[in-house]
Amino acid sequence: MNPTRRDVLKTGSAALAGLALPGSAAFAQASRKAVAAAGPKPTLVVIYLRGGADPLNAIVPYGDPRYRKLRPTIGVNNVRAINNYFGFHPAMKELADMYAAGTLCPILNTGSTHPTRSHFDAQDFMERAAPGSREVTEGWLNRYLTATHVDAAKDMQLRAVAMQATLPRSLRGQFPVLAMPEGGSGHLLDRFEGVYDCASSREARRLNAAGADEAVKPTPAELMRQRIAASGQEGIAQLRELNRVASQGGGGYPPGRLGQQLRNVARLIKAGKGLEVAAMDYDGWDHHARQGGSVGTMARMLGTLSKSLDAFAKDLGPAMERTMVLTMTEFGRTVAENGNQGTDHGRAGFMLAMGGPVVGGKIRGGWKGLEKEALVGGRDLKVQVDFRNVFAETLHGLFGFRADEHNFFPDYKSNEKTLGFLRS
Repeated sequence: MNPTRRDVLKTGSAALAGLALPGSAAFAQASRKAVAAAGPKPTLVVIYLRGGADPLNAIVPYGDPRYRKLRPTIGVNNVRAINNYFGFHPAMKELADMYAAGTLCPILNTGSTHPTRSHFDAQDFMERAAPGSREVTEGWLNRYLTATHVDAAKDMQLRAVAMQATLPRSLRGQFPVLAMPEGGSGHLLDRFEGVYDCASSREARRLNAAGADEAVKPTPAELMRQRIAASGQEGIAQLRELNRVASQGGGGYPPGRLGQQLRNVARLIKAGKGLEVAAMDYDGWDHHARQGGSVGTMARMLGTLSKSLDAFAKDLGPAMERTMVLTMTEFGRTVAENGNQGTDHGRAGFMLAMGGPVVGGKIRGGWKGLEKEALVGGRDLKVQVDFRNVFAETLHGLFGFRADEHNFFPDYKSNEKTLGFLRS
């Protein structure tokens, strides 16, 4: 039995998530200001560390005497020292080397102005860049793509892609973004192609080829069906091209999903497909128990992150000069370990900015120490850097996009000086 449109959407809607073209009215309201760039555009790669990654066992304040007191069993030893106070977790050797080379910048005490400790709410607020708001429904990366949309034909190059089956919230919105199915998409694409190659799509192609009289116009409903079909067909073609490019070359990545995702992004960047934004998730950072210190669960995950990013940078070679990676997490963890040799939901987290455009070799953010009076409720790191400051500086420094000119972050005005983690 041939699959119906509903059957296909049930079994594989994630593969074409976000493909519906934005309405003309929405685009008419969007900014038409192009982001100027000579030569290949830069690329932003966003990695979301889902679960609330612990900042204190990644960028370790080993020189603070309270660190050992607060973490007697999960404290990290043998850190790769940055100075007499901070050091990288020993599993982050490759990232420590990037820091020393000036291409990695840790940003500490980052987070939301909203105090929620709910994973879902914190991720939602962060990815929509609207703390506490239920009215903003589009992701900050998708809003950037919409605001800088100029020409539909050019935008149908491959401006943005999610390297997973489901679009992260940051990429959901009006602008069409591809989500790459897990483990390849050949058979699934065949099914989608059969559904979208419907009678209305074939008729539209026939009329276009024949140069039909414009007086013969389709009904609004038929026009909508044709637009949906055309969007689906274009998305399928792009996914096939994405799979073709992603199957070529690239080595040295550690085993696992993150390395594979970064390998595919590197292929797309080097293929010159116009990629501006790529996003992916790295799950599993909610370490309430058996978090570990120098070794253990978090150490293994930090090692995977470090080795994957190192392989990505080496794979890109010269193209890394115009590529930036930004890692983020919804919140940090409690400063003190709990009774299960883990940590609970906290407040401030951390970000890592990496790549050729980054001014590295320096820790940025608003570190205030581990004394009780510097903590929120005596237990959590205080948010000193609104994550929207990092987002705004990233969009401006990388793409020349000024968020303040577009009311980009609702109810937000930055009163802080720039962090300075991107080259001018």
